Amino acid sequence: MARNASNKKEGGVFSRMISVVGGGNEESEQSERGTVAEGAESATTLLRTEHDEVRQLFHEFENASEGARSSRKRIIDEASRKLEVHAELEEKIFYPACRQLEDEEARKMVGESVEEHAIVKRLIQELSGLEASDERFEAKATVLKENVEHHADEEERDLFPVAERELGDERLEELGVQMAELKRRLMSGAPARGGRAGSSRSRGSSAGPRQAGGSSKGRSAQSSRGSSQRRSSAGGRSASASRSRSTSSSSRSRSSSGGGRSRTSTSKKK
Repeated sequence: MARNASNKKEGGVFSRMISVVGGGNEESEQSERGTVAEGAESATTLLRTEHDEVRQLFHEFENASEGARSSRKRIIDEASRKLEVHAELEEKIFYPACRQLEDEEARKMVGESVEEHAIVKRLIQELSGLEASDERFEAKATVLKENVEHHADEEERDLFPVAERELGDERLEELGVQMAELKRRLMSGAPARGGRAGSSRSRGSSAGPRQAGGSSKGRSAQSSRGSSQRRSSAGGRSASASRSRSTSSSSRSRSSSGGGRSRTSTSKKK
């Protein structure tokens, strides 16, 4: 038995050595992947957490005194940023997966949720352009809060349970990993920087045609002035020639008239 135990021990050592030399890393990588998958947060858990974070911000907004305008504005701005990221996660990753659910009511709810997102985005945009002192700020912030809370409650009550039942833990964890990665990219601000660069390029390219158009107009104006000057010069020459011809004709007329008087005078003398 001692010999068998020794053989097993040696066999175990040799097996591990062969595994390492012959690609045992694959087993280790699989184990690590399994650990990551088990520790990953599911899509619905991530979304519920984000709902709670926004609910907490709205609670702070309600408890802030109306005199603390800067604080109330800051809270709404923070909630707006979270909601924009949250909407992207749902629309890009979670909702497409839910459109494959067998439950018809759940699929219909996905379409309604997208429309509710559109309302929330419009309110966020309008609030971003208002100061807390604006009388419309309070009303729009309240409407935003009510829409978001209704949306979150409805998803958690009707959509998430169906998704968890039909998609299963493994698929929800895969979606959760994708959503966490997208969230990191969105929170890093990379898309916003790209958008500003693009708008800068757009302004630069649009300036080009305006400058070119301006220089073209300048050349056109110069050409027009040159033509006017040439026409004016030609007109002057024409008027001068006309006056010259008129003077010459007048001279000939006076000369002819003078000759007539001279002949009349001579005939009288005779």
